[in-house]
Amino acid sequence: MTTPVHLHLATTDPEVANEGLRRVFTRARMGTIADEASFLYRQDVQGDTDLNLGRLTFRGSIAGHMVLEDAFSVVVPRAGGVRWTIDGQAGTGLGVFVVQPGQDYYGEVDRLEVDSVNLGLSTLRETARTVYGDEELAVSFAGPRPLSPTRERYWRSTYAFLHEILADPAVTSVPLLRADLQRRMSVATLEAFAFNGNPRTPRASVAAHQAAYRRAVEYLHAHVASPITVEDVARHVRLSTVQLTRAFRSHAGTTPGAYLRDLRLTAAHEDLVRADPADGTTVRDVARRWGMAHAGSFARRHRQVYGESPGLTLRRP
Repeated sequence: MTTPVHLHLATTDPEVANEGLRRVFTRARMGTIADEASFLYRQDVQGDTDLNLGRLTFRGSIAGHMVLEDAFSVVVPRAGGVRWTIDGQAGTGLGVFVVQPGQDYYGEVDRLEVDSVNLGLSTLRETARTVYGDEELAVSFAGPRPLSPTRERYWRSTYAFLHEILADPAVTSVPLLRADLQRRMSVATLEAFAFNGNPRTPRASVAAHQAAYRRAVEYLHAHVASPITVEDVARHVRLSTVQLTRAFRSHAGTTPGAYLRDLRLTAAHEDLVRADPADGTTVRDVARRWGMAHAGSFARRHRQVYGESPGLTLRRP
């Protein structure tokens, strides 16, 4: 069961800092602090146990250990210095790296500001099994660094999008948005790091693709208002997400994600037509209800499809 996570702390007391750090990473502890008089620890963490984003600040020269239990943590140093060792593999600098469940992490930091994305083990595993069509797949990455600079940039752009959206606390209460953000971050992480075992997606026959496409369309129409993701659709029709995407591209010239977004745009437009602005309904309210976090993006898509702004549709008698 998902539990909300909202952690905020600023302290100059190392023991209080360790207590706060362990609320983010259960088996973590700062050890040597070179100058306690200059020490400061600050943390801000938002999200839930499936996906949460953190921003941590360590002022001073500090060393510490950490072992994750039921989560993957992708770490994004923003400023300062860091040297780390993860199960014998060493690294330094401001590049992105991942710490996996059960790995021993040791770090030495100097006035470090760092962001982290923590994904629940079961969350990432279920996404991976659906993406690759393997119900026995265990998620494990071959190393702590991204596969390439291109993959790292892709991961960072996904993270920047999530960080911007989750800055608004109201977003976490919208199931459609929460499910979409969780999926985006899970897929970006699976794509960014080298997967152990090089999972291969099996191919389905043309007939199987046709039947799965029809079932997927029916499922999407029936559950458009539910917090479903592409992985939910793929699991329902018993295909991997790669196979499902192939089926949609061959039968509809689009992707299942785009098909779902179009259905929700239609539903949002219908809400705008029926709504009465005198009741306090706003374009932002409608956009969020249907899983669209950016009112500006929603407005552009609405104008492309319906030839007018959503605000004009809302105000039209």
